[in-house]
Amino acid sequence: MWFIIDGLGISLGLLTWALLAFADWVVVRYVVVTWFWTAQPRIEWLPFTDFGVVVFATYQVLLGLSWFSHLQAMTTDPGTIKQSIAPTDFPNPRCCKLCQGRWKPPRAHHCKTCKVCIFRMDHHCPWINNCVGLANQKLFILFLGYTALAAIVTLILLALSSMYWLGTQKSWSDAAPPGSMALICSGVVAIECLAAILFVGDFAKEQMESIQMNSTLVETYQRTHGVRTDFWGHWRTIFGNSWCVWPWPFATAPPPDYLEPAIQDDDAPAYVRGDADMDGGDSLGIAGEESEAPISDVPASGQGATSRPRQRRDIVD
Repeated sequence: MWFIIDGLGISLGLLTWALLAFADWVVVRYVVVTWFWTAQPRIEWLPFTDFGVVVFATYQVLLGLSWFSHLQAMTTDPGTIKQSIAPTDFPNPRCCKLCQGRWKPPRAHHCKTCKVCIFRMDHHCPWINNCVGLANQKLFILFLGYTALAAIVTLILLALSSMYWLGTQKSWSDAAPPGSMALICSGVVAIECLAAILFVGDFAKEQMESIQMNSTLVETYQRTHGVRTDFWGHWRTIFGNSWCVWPWPFATAPPPDYLEPAIQDDDAPAYVRGDADMDGGDSLGIAGEESEAPISDVPASGQGATSRPRQRRDIVD
C-alpha cells in the first residue's frame, strides 16, 4: 500500500475524517433521530420510520463515498515512473538525479515530500497526504465532488429540520427553545459545511480547468501542456474509457503515455520560454531544475550530473 510519512499530511488527513464523522453524528443525532425515530421500526436495528431509513442510508452512502475517495486518494500511487530507462529513440531524454539517475519523462516532476518523480504531477496536497498525479487525480476529484455534495445535503437537512421545528410550534413566544448543545453543534456543522463548499469548490474548478486544458497545476505555472484533443478525451485519460466506472472511487486511469511531450503555451512570454530558472518550485513542492540533467551527462552511478535549467514562474500556492 502507498502511504507517505509526513506529519502535516497525516494530521490534516485525520482532521478531514474527524470533520466528516462530526457532521455525521450531528445530523443523525439532531435530525434523523429527532424527526424519524419510531418505537415500531420495520428494521429492528434501525429505529426509524421508512422514510427515515431512506434518509439515513442515503446520507451514510454519501459520506461513505467522500471518506473512501479520500482514503483511496491518500493510499494510491499517484503515478511513479515505472520505466527507469528512456526508449532508445526518444529525443533528448532527461534524468532525475534525486531518483538515482532514472529517466524523467517530459510531463513528470519530482515531489520533495514524496521523494520520487510523479507523472503528470498536479500538486502535493497535504489534505490527502499525497501528490495528485495521473493515477489518483480521479480519486481526488471524486473526493472534492462527494464532499461538496455531502456538505450541501447536510445544510439542506439542517435547514429543513429548523423549518419543521418552527412549523410545529403553535406559538413562537411559547415555544420551548431547542437545547443549547443542538444549537451549538448544528451551528458548527453549518459553518464547517459552508467552508467546505467554498474550499473544495475552488479546487474542483481548478481541476476541471486542468482537464479542459490538459495541463497540471505545475504545468500551468510553467506555461506548458500536453497534447490537446477535446474535453472528453482528456477526461477519459484520467477517469477511464467506460462511464460505468467514473463515479466509483477506484483508480481506473489507462496506462500512462510517458512519451507525451510537454508543449510550450503559445502565449508564454519570452522570459518563460527562455532558459531562465524561474523560482517557485518550493511553493509547489517540486524539486528545482538542478535535480535533473540530460541522460548523456549522467554517469552510470547517477552522480555528478550537470543541470540545464528549464522554465518556471513565481507562484504562490
